[in-house]
Amino acid sequence: MELIYKELKDLKNEVETVKYALIPEEKVSAKELAQIRKIKKEMEAGKEKSFKQIFC
Repeated sequence: MELIYKELKDLKNEVETVKYALIPEEKVSAKELAQIRKIKKEMEAGKEKSFKQIFC
């Protein structure tokens, strides 16, 4: 059972490595992060906005 656990852990680490190689991460400022969180909350609440309202 421990061998299976170790293999799964190793596999998870390899998948994470591939994920970071294929999907680059971008740093965001505190202001941008707050904006993203606000939009996410509004979206979860079912509020609708046009593209212009959000990005312009």
